[in-house]
Amino acid sequence: MIHITFTADQEQLARQIRDDLAGLFEVSRPLLIVLVSTASNQDPVVAAEIARARQSGAQLLPILTENVVLPETLEYEKALNFAAGYRRASLLRRLSQLTMTSGEVRQANRRALLVIGAIAALMFGLAIIGMLSGLVAFPVAEYNEEATFQSLWIDGLIRETLEYAQPRSTEDALHFAATLEAAPTRLYYYVRGTATALPRTQGE
Repeated sequence: MIHITFTADQEQLARQIRDDLAGLFEVSRPLLIVLVSTASNQDPVVAAEIARARQSGAQLLPILTENVVLPETLEYEKALNFAAGYRRASLLRRLSQLTMTSGEVRQANRRALLVIGAIAALMFGLAIIGMLSGLVAFPVAEYNEEATFQSLWIDGLIRETLEYAQPRSTEDALHFAATLEAAPTRLYYYVRGTATALPRTQGE
């Protein structure tokens, strides 16, 4: 059941809303529509109806007929603002959302997921077909260009340091491990990749 609470100055709007909703919605639990204005915020009858609705577990839908602050009893409810004029379509849309059962919500969510899944599958299929037909290809040239740039950048950054760290004699190679440990941490792997230490013979 949908009930509307209002003050005398809001009677015309309340009748129009009642006429527009007649026979359109079946609610799973009672719904109280509250027409909110300066007068209704101070009306004890309206306050009592809101309190009874809270106690009975009814749904609440505040509608602002003036630009006023919602009373504390409605402050956590999402209100429609009709201060600038009544909008039937907005009211019907909100009531459609409020009166949907949990099963209908799940069904709507499943439909949305199916649509999204179908679009994703279609895009994936088109990508596979494009790759197999040669219409879509990996940008190998760009990858190679980027790899070359990175290689040159690294080479230019550390070449000068590596020149001094690379072993140039057998003696240098024998002490390569100590040289490697002394290298800066950021250059460790590059220095290690330049050479390996010669194995020491037993007794050296």
